[in-house]
Amino acid sequence: MKNFLSLCAGVGFLATAAIAQDAAPGSIEELMNYLASTNPFAHAIFTDHMDEAREIHAKFQAGDEEAASKATFDMVRKYGQVAFSAASDASAIEVLKKTGDVFDALGDHYPRGCMEFARNDISSQALSIPSVNEAYWQYQEAARVAYEDGKLRKPIPRMEIGDMFQVVTEDLNVSRAELHTLLNPENAPAIELCAILRKQVNISAVREPLRGQYARANLTSKKK
Repeated sequence: MKNFLSLCAGVGFLATAAIAQDAAPGSIEELMNYLASTNPFAHAIFTDHMDEAREIHAKFQAGDEEAASKATFDMVRKYGQVAFSAASDASAIEVLKKTGDVFDALGDHYPRGCMEFARNDISSQALSIPSVNEAYWQYQEAARVAYEDGKLRKPIPRMEIGDMFQVVTEDLNVSRAELHTLLNPENAPAIELCAILRKQVNISAVREPLRGQYARANLTSKKK
C-alpha cells in the first residue's frame, strides 16, 4: 500500500505516517485512513467520490500500480481544479502563500525539488526533510480548505493570460529573461529556478484587488 501511495505523482503522498491499525490490510479503509493522515486534500476528494476511489483501489489490488497512480492524479486534478476555480479569494490566496512556503523550504534544503513541485510532483527525498514535509502538509491542508470552499460554488471567470502576465512582470517583477528560464530550465541552476518560482507566487506583492484572481489563475493553470 505505501509503495502505491508513494508512486502517485502529482499528489505527493507523504511516506511517514502510520496507517491506522483498525483497517484490514489491503482494504479501501486502509487506503482512506492513510490518506486522512498524510494528504488531507486528496482524502477530501476521495471521500466525495468513493466510487472512483474504489476503482483506483481495485487497480492497485490487481497489481497495476502505474494505472492506479495515474488515475489518482487525474481524479485529484479533475475535481480539485473545478473547486479551485470557484474558491474564495481568501482560500485561494492562502494556498498560494503555502505554495511559497514549500518553495522556500525546498530552496533552502532541496533546490532540485522546486521544479518537481512546480509540475505537481514531490519526491520522497524532498519529503524526508522535516521542514519540507511540514510545509507540504500545510500546503495540502490549505488546498483542502480551498477545495471544500469551492466545490459547491459556480466557477469564477478566470483571469486572462494577458492580465496574469502583467501581474507577473509588473507586480512581481519577474523579468522576461526569468520567464524564459522557467520555460527552458534544463541548464539553469536549481537554486535560480527556486528563486524565480518563489517570486511568481509572492501573492503579498500583488495589488490587493487582483490577489484572489491571480491566486485562482495559478491554482487552475495547466501543469504537467
